[in-house]
Amino acid sequence: MGQMKKWFLALSIITLLIFAGFFYWKKSTPQTLPHSNNVLSANEAPTVTPAVWKQSIVINVAAVPIRISWAKVKPEEVKLYSNLKEQKLSEEIKVNKSCQILVNGGFYSEENTHLGLFVSNFEVISKFSQSATRNGFLWIDSSDNVKIGADFPSTIPRLGLQSGPLLKLNREPLALAIKNDEPKRRIVAGVALDNNLIFLVFYRDSAEYEGPMLEKLPEIINLFKKQTGIDIIDAINLDGGSASVFISNYDSLRELTIVGSYFCAK
Repeated sequence: MGQMKKWFLALSIITLLIFAGFFYWKKSTPQTLPHSNNVLSANEAPTVTPAVWKQSIVINVAAVPIRISWAKVKPEEVKLYSNLKEQKLSEEIKVNKSCQILVNGGFYSEENTHLGLFVSNFEVISKFSQSATRNGFLWIDSSDNVKIGADFPSTIPRLGLQSGPLLKLNREPLALAIKNDEPKRRIVAGVALDNNLIFLVFYRDSAEYEGPMLEKLPEIINLFKKQTGIDIIDAINLDGGSASVFISNYDSLRELTIVGSYFCAK
């Protein structure tokens, strides 16, 4: 009987050792899991590095980081509207007009009148006015050719406005001397090398209604070309600061005060 107990005890110990070895092998051997269509929970999902902010770069200007976002659109897709009577906010405009790109237009007065030429859908809403700072014009003609220049259009365009100052003509940056210049958010319209219209916004991430000095814009546009390879032939300054809007597929900057006009591209 004593001999049988010894054999039984030895057999039990061997069995336990076999099970322990098998468990250890299963735990340490990589397993192939069956394919699953279930979405991982937030705790299970792997950490993913965020994608690069598309159509946006940062340039240091006088030791201040300035973000530049841009949107390029075909001239035939652009419309220009006055907002002085309706005075709608950009959120409502974007929905009502189905705008993929929404950018403010030129300057307006305290009396709610456009400062200089303003044409919407071949209708002249405001006439040309002489100005040293609003020294340029942006227009798209009946054939959907876009133009920025110092000359008044000879025929009534499909859309157009007077604004300024001009920043670049024929690829050459223009020297500016601005009195009472301030570091505000800037909105610029340009004609790209492919003859499309390009809108740009210049601002500080930490204070989005602030940005570069106006007289620095021609220089910054040159730096923009060096970093992105986008060649802007002609460029003009639009309204900025608190009365500016820039909404694209990649950036959304709203106004603090009503914008007098806006470009809408679907």
